Amino acid sequence: MPCRHSRLLMIIAIGLLVGLLASAAAQSTQAAAPSSSTGAASAPAAPATSAPAAPASATPTYATPAPAASVPATPAPAHSSAAPAATPDNAAAKLAEKRRETILYGIDSEIIDLLGSLDREKDGEFNADLLSLFTQSTNDKLRVTILGLFADLKWNGAEKTAIDLVTNRDSESTPLVYGALSYLAAIRSKQALSFSSVLVKEDNKSLLPALIDLMGRAGGAPEEAQLLSWFDSDNFDQNLREDTIKALGEIGSAKAAAKLDSIVEDDQEPMPSRVFACQSLAKIKDPVSVPSLIKAANGGDPYVRAAAVEALSHFSTPQSDAAIVQALRDSVANVRIAACKAAGSRGIASAFPFLKYKATSDPSSPVQIEAYKALAQLGGPAFSFLRSRIGDEKESYEIRALCFGLLASKDPGGSMPLLEKTLTAAAADTDRSLYTDFARAVAYATDAPQAGPLAKIFLADKDYLIRIAAVDWARNSKVTAFKPILADLAKNDPSGVIRRSAAAVLASL
Repeated sequence: MPCRHSRLLMIIAIGLLVGLLASAAAQSTQAAAPSSSTGAASAPAAPATSAPAAPASATPTYATPAPAASVPATPAPAHSSAAPAATPDNAAAKLAEKRRETILYGIDSEIIDLLGSLDREKDGEFNADLLSLFTQSTNDKLRVTILGLFADLKWNGAEKTAIDLVTNRDSESTPLVYGALSYLAAIRSKQALSFSSVLVKEDNKSLLPALIDLMGRAGGAPEEAQLLSWFDSDNFDQNLREDTIKALGEIGSAKAAAKLDSIVEDDQEPMPSRVFACQSLAKIKDPVSVPSLIKAANGGDPYVRAAAVEALSHFSTPQSDAAIVQALRDSVANVRIAACKAAGSRGIASAFPFLKYKATSDPSSPVQIEAYKALAQLGGPAFSFLRSRIGDEKESYEIRALCFGLLASKDPGGSMPLLEKTLTAAAADTDRSLYTDFARAVAYATDAPQAGPLAKIFLADKDYLIRIAAVDWARNSKVTAFKPILADLAKNDPSGVIRRSAAAVLASL
């Protein structure tokens, strides 16, 4: 099926190649064109009406990298006119230099795009430079986005700066003060709690969601008492009440468990409140809440049922495990998905026959996929079942590749000989569609550090779109033992795309 194979290669080209080139392009002139529009998140326009999350830098929107449109269908030969292959050390240095220059001299939209890349990569190398920029910039949108990156990285180096912003809040914009409080909540700043009593008296509804979040994440007994008083207050609207429900979970308030139990059980409560109450009970982990969660898991609202099933996965009782297994029978697919995830994370052995049935016979494809993932977490006899699916020619390529990737991640010791044999056979097949699916499954794995033997098979392939799967696997699984191979690729691979991508991945390890 050559058409399908070409389509699958295009998927890898878009899914893998664009992702890697977006990272590697920073080291080459105009290799990729980031959108000038910002995709980074700023403080909520109306924070009082939304849950107080630490401001995160969302993934920015990028234009399609220019090299992807001109990449040949076969490996590009190295031409004498091409730039010399960069060594890994040079590639890392050039990437760092380019990023630092962007911070020092770039326009705000360029810097916000860079912040998105740093956030995705969880890269704090330039935090000191960004903090310096923060103190110099007058663009509150940029400053809020920088705080969002620091919050996502849980970097406490901006704590004093953020506290100064809150101290001088009367002369700063509300979104910036909100962003500072949210950052302080993300790093669980105890020092920032000194503002609590003052801000409570000010009763600034625009800042209260961030303050509630801070009190929940960093607070102690005094903050718990304040949150409990707010919980019963008639002065709070529904959004602030839900913020308080979540904060009580963050602080682990056992005193709130009975109140949250009543919300979970009450069909007259708004659905979001019941869902947030389930999530908070999961964090408090008081076993007395299990009956309430079981009741909610069998109630009329499917969103609440799914949240209750997920919450039950945080308890270790026979009753909670039994309720999770029974939720695999739920009529709503999202509830069954939650049950599959819960059964897998809990390792419930009695769920094996249910999950096996769901994997092969559930009417919902997403449920089937989650059932296979849960089986991989159970291990034992489930591994034998997954191996049998790989060789079942009646099964779809998607499922066979899924099982292939799961075994590479969860059972490399027991399954690697079979995986190598299967992969080699698929590579020799005239129709390489299944082989391409296998490559994609390994490339996207984030927890398969022992899949090196499979990656080496990909590297021997003449198609550079298959070879790049091995590079992407090394990036996603963060395999430092693969550094010598990446160094060789960065220097000697005939494809410039592979050389640049390998250098970028090597610099990130």
